Amino acid sequence: MKGKMIDKIINGTYKKDNPNEDIGYQKWEVTKTYEVTMIYTITAKTKEQAEELLDHKEDPKEEIDDYGKTFRETIKSRYYFDLSGDEPVEWKKIEECVPNEDTNSDNDFAYFLNYEDPDWTKDDYQWRKNEDGTDIKEDKR
Repeated sequence: MKGKMIDKIINGTYKKDNPNEDIGYQKWEVTKTYEVTMIYTITAKTKEQAEELLDHKEDPKEEIDDYGKTFRETIKSRYYFDLSGDEPVEWKKIEECVPNEDTNSDNDFAYFLNYEDPDWTKDDYQWRKNEDGTDIKEDKR
């Protein structure tokens, strides 16, 4: 750190009055469950061959339009979502952008919060905001 920064560190913070715009943003992992109905159209000589084709091609993450052992054996799927929203939505805060803890070599390496240089952290003890965006009152340092 340059000597000029000493003059700008106020109450253990740097640039708190003009922080980086990313500070205070939060990241969320949201789990929302939908009911999915898969409908398959399978062409095969026997039900057993159709079941075998289904077992090898079933992937509920995407629709299927594929062949079996020959071009005559086919499998197609489409899905329908039930968007009724009956299942609860799960929210989990996973990260927050916070001021970076820094040291000042000109002042016996004293710690200060650098609001100009933010950092994303997954450590909840470093978070400074509640989920509703209000400040966490206790100092977790």
